[in-house]
Amino acid sequence: MSGGIDIGAWQDFPDRTLVRVEVGGMELGVCRWGERIYAFRNACPHEGAPLCAGFLQKKLTAETSIARGAPDVALTVSEDEPVVLCPWHRWEFQLEDGAAAAPGFRMRTYRVRREADRVVLSLGRK
Repeated sequence: MSGGIDIGAWQDFPDRTLVRVEVGGMELGVCRWGERIYAFRNACPHEGAPLCAGFLQKKLTAETSIARGAPDVALTVSEDEPVVLCPWHRWEFQLEDGAAAAPGFRMRTYRVRREADRVVLSLGRK
């Protein structure tokens, strides 16, 4: 294994499930989405809620327009862009980079990868 912390076997992280792990006294959330794996601090940057107690879903994007004087809303579902929603206030964070739907907030993310059948974490910022 090349550098990093072994946090478990690939099969310890079921697809599309939030899993809480502890590394050096710090709580992290880990999520496998198909063949991708993500890691983040298990604390909402807004008020510290445990994000692993939240909700995992595909990213939804809404676009509004006014056609013929009536508002219209179109929703787009991004199959390959998972987000986690805070259990307390439903704030949405992208697993890829931690970006929040609310400007000015970002959850902390970490580099994580699959090596053979193990999941390896790097604690430096992503």
